[in-house]
Amino acid sequence: MLTEKQKAAGKWITVAASLLAFMGIGIVDPILPSIAESIGATHSQVELLFTSYIFVMAIMMIPIGIVASKIGDKQLIVVGLAIVTIFALLCGFSNSITGLSIFRAGWGFGNSMFLATAMTMLIALSHTPSHAIGLYESAMGLGMAFGPLLGGVLGNLSWRYPFFATATLIFIACLLVLFKVKAPAKEKSSSKKEVPIKQMLHLFTYKPFLQIATSGMFYYYCFFTILAYSPLVLGLSAIQIGFVFFAWGLCLALGSAKIAHALEDRFNSKHVLKFTLASCAIILVLLGIISILWIRIILIILSGLILGINNALFTTTVMEHSPYARSVTSGAYNFVRWLGAAFAPLLSGLISEMFGTSYPFIVAAVLAVIGMALLFLKIIPEHQTKAVEVTE
Repeated sequence: MLTEKQKAAGKWITVAASLLAFMGIGIVDPILPSIAESIGATHSQVELLFTSYIFVMAIMMIPIGIVASKIGDKQLIVVGLAIVTIFALLCGFSNSITGLSIFRAGWGFGNSMFLATAMTMLIALSHTPSHAIGLYESAMGLGMAFGPLLGGVLGNLSWRYPFFATATLIFIACLLVLFKVKAPAKEKSSSKKEVPIKQMLHLFTYKPFLQIATSGMFYYYCFFTILAYSPLVLGLSAIQIGFVFFAWGLCLALGSAKIAHALEDRFNSKHVLKFTLASCAIILVLLGIISILWIRIILIILSGLILGINNALFTTTVMEHSPYARSVTSGAYNFVRWLGAAFAPLLSGLISEMFGTSYPFIVAAVLAVIGMALLFLKIIPEHQTKAVEVTE
């Protein structure tokens, strides 16, 4: 049994490691134009750095979510961070878009181990699931803020430096988790009839879960259209893009940590998501039809608030509407939502090359509306606030 002091230490180290892991996603953002110019890559080719990374991460969420309860959250987190360290270093030494894409895919494999288990570790170390989810989503926001800032500052000197810096920071996080975090006791199984693979497969046919997760998939396409595609069309330097997305990330953290939970306390989270997805669609349309730089920058920064709210509310809502253990639910949901994120950068690049730079934003806006429409389907009873959880 862990003491409160051990739980607190483990919780905050896991939060710090989460922040660094999410920094690794956003650190590439401001250096995309520099990489494209240095290597001679097109928009769609350079967007492979996001797509290969996220696609592998999404696919691996399934097996990792299944084995997490058997292997242990801490062990997977440590192995995942070690793998990220290695592939971040390899990215820094790469000289081709093909090599970079392959190494980013390896990076995504390592990150999948971390992301599939970090939230369940935090929930086990926290007093309430909502508190843990708030910390996790805040770490995402701050990581998304400081990642672009670090990437912009170092990328202004060389696009290789952000990769080396990430490898160093992730290695430090790996050591902290390995030596300072005490793993909480595993949840006791209340049923031995079902195994995680059967639960995972059932979730993909369980309509209440599928409704929220599919809506989240369309939303994450929108999220990564803003994060991964918009830097290519702003026409700014690496450090300027870094500061824009630093402000965006701070708004993301504020939206997930503060505003989302204030809204949860007063309103049904599913109803709130309908309005925030509509707001997301409006911002994307404006990004598509307005070419004035300063207005685009303001829209991107403000979108962070809406996206932060969505991040927290989608996670909370999907956990509430799953009948299975959080590790299984987290693995299934992460697979679905990150799958949407994986296709956003590549498709945005291709759409831009074929039709024009504004169209990726319009396509994302349409998908936001589809995601919102899914939430209007009467699948989940309005009185249902939390599903009965069956732990494994």
